Amino acid sequence: MLNRELMISLENKLHGFHTRTKELHFSASSYSLHSVIDEFDESLLKFEDEVMENMQALFEVIKPGELNPELPGALDFKTLLEDLRGVLVNIKKELDNGMMYTGIINIIDDFFANVNKYIYLVNIINKE
Repeated sequence: MLNRELMISLENKLHGFHTRTKELHFSASSYSLHSVIDEFDESLLKFEDEVMENMQALFEVIKPGELNPELPGALDFKTLLEDLRGVLVNIKKELDNGMMYTGIINIIDDFFANVNKYIYLVNIINKE
C-alpha cells in the first residue's frame, strides 16, 4: 500500500522528469517538437502539483530538505514519455484500488491518458 516513502519517491521521480523535459525542450530538433514538449511540461507540472497535494492530505506535507530529484535515463522525448507511463503504472499497482486513494487514482488515470496523447503527437512529428 501507499505510504509516505512512496510519496516522496514519486515526487523525486516527477521532478526529475520535469528537469529532463526542460533539457529536451531546449534541445528540440524542430519547432513542432519544441512546442509539444513545452505544452507537455505544463501538464506535467499541473499533474505533479495536483497528485502531491492529494497525497500530502493522507501522508503529511513534504518538508524542505526531504526531496532529492531523480533524473530519468531517457534522452529522447518519446522514451521519456514511455518511462513516465511505466512510473504511473507502478504507482497504480501500489495503490491497489484502495477506496482511500480514489482521488489520486483518478488524477493518475487522467494524466496517463494525457501521456498517451503526447506519445501519439511525437509519432506524428517523427513522420514529418
